[in-house]
Amino acid sequence: MKHYPKSLLIKNTRICDGSGKPGYSGAVIIENGRISAAAPKLPETGHDGIVDAGGLTLAPGFIDAHGHSDLSCLVVPEAFGNITQGITTEIAGNCGLSAFPITDLNREHLQEVYRNYNIKITWKNLRDLVSELTRRQPAVNLAFFCGHNTLRGAVAGYGKSELSNCQVQEMRRLLSDALDAGAIGISTGLLYIPGKFATEMELAETFQPVGKAGKIYSTHLRSEGNKLVEAIEEAIRVAKKAGIGHLHISHLKTAGKNNWQKLDEVIALIGKEQNSGLQITADRYPYVESMTQISIITPPPYDDLDSSALQELLADPAEYAKFLENLNTISPERWRSVRLVSTDGPGMESYLGQNLEEIAEKRQTSPREVLAGLLKTDSSGTMAAFKGMSETNLKRILQIPYVCGCTDDAARPEDYSLGRSHPRGFGSMPRIINLLKPVIGLEAAIAKITSLPARIFGLRNRGLIAPGYAADLVLFDPDKLRDNATFANPHLPASGIEKVWVNGKLACKNSRGGEFLSCGEKQSFK
Repeated sequence: MKHYPKSLLIKNTRICDGSGKPGYSGAVIIENGRISAAAPKLPETGHDGIVDAGGLTLAPGFIDAHGHSDLSCLVVPEAFGNITQGITTEIAGNCGLSAFPITDLNREHLQEVYRNYNIKITWKNLRDLVSELTRRQPAVNLAFFCGHNTLRGAVAGYGKSELSNCQVQEMRRLLSDALDAGAIGISTGLLYIPGKFATEMELAETFQPVGKAGKIYSTHLRSEGNKLVEAIEEAIRVAKKAGIGHLHISHLKTAGKNNWQKLDEVIALIGKEQNSGLQITADRYPYVESMTQISIITPPPYDDLDSSALQELLADPAEYAKFLENLNTISPERWRSVRLVSTDGPGMESYLGQNLEEIAEKRQTSPREVLAGLLKTDSSGTMAAFKGMSETNLKRILQIPYVCGCTDDAARPEDYSLGRSHPRGFGSMPRIINLLKPVIGLEAAIAKITSLPARIFGLRNRGLIAPGYAADLVLFDPDKLRDNATFANPHLPASGIEKVWVNGKLACKNSRGGEFLSCGEKQSFK
């Protein structure tokens, strides 16, 4: 077993402690994985190790308020994309997708969703998953939501169905078990299968254990565009009916140019409910292109099919022809707004990072045939980025006091062995700081990705540089801090991050060179 050093002194640093208060020049002492002292002057003798920070800034480890590393940390525990941008803690299990609970009704589906990971899903619940993660020692701390889509799939599969009372009761039992095991709440992805089939009443009935446990309802809304306000109103009603006191809105946005003007109404609605006693918080990634499975743009009736069912259907030539005809309902402008990010579709690797119209021109075919071909060969694995958000609204949303920062991505290796990431998987935290620093200052920007998400998700002893807190720390140069990842080269690590400690152990130094140190005994699970 590896042991923590008795004492490590980090001196000659500018401390931004995560509170939002003005930074100060000083030093920090780490003992047994925790911060034992932080002050302008500390003794420089009697330490096992001393790090001279050379005037660089020391902040609490950044907290990713919305990630998807549920399984990637099993496969690539070094979490290169996270660590190299300063992330030391991630909230996983978002958008209704978690790696638990597992039954015979959802195991095969999830195995297909994660097939690129080449890992066999052998566990059944959160306790088993944590045991697997502990054995692999990932480089980041993890806290988990129980995903509603996974939960519903575990009881009723992924077909379109109205659940019986017995099925709802079984979902409540499995949810209660997850909460007892440490899940911080329930997440929904009401845009996706099978969550989209759930009625408001079903959601409220299912989520009763969350209210009783005093935990969080986090939602990827049923609509983030044309029915954005209605979707937020639904989420508020579900929270109240389930007796839940804290509603968290995932990646708050106004999708589609026609909906950009709705932000004022959204802010007013949330403020009204907050004044009435419902705690509402949100997160946001710092980009105006989203990313999800490309199948999300399929028109009715195909939008009710899960990825496996759609791919199986399109294997029939007659059904494939019908599907192609159906895609004529998609507007020509839409093809220019969908960018191919990752796929195992044969012959498509050279087109990654390009939109469907560009790909069609180069392949001398139509955009609808490009889409149909991708769904026929790799429906579950093909990921795309979608334009349609406002840069102005993005900056406004990030400045809202109850909104914290996130990546909305999985921890990735430096290579593309687990697929290609959106640039947010490698650059979100530096980008958030640089977007906010000119407006609210460096210290307040850091608070958005440290103490604020720690408070929102109840992460005790994290998010601040203070005695007794976990020694999750990031040493960086604010003048050189920069996100480098692009859609053409999405796995480029950020500049300016010099050292990262997780629970007192050095996890990364000089991210520009990608040099990783031992990842043992650092993680913590909520």
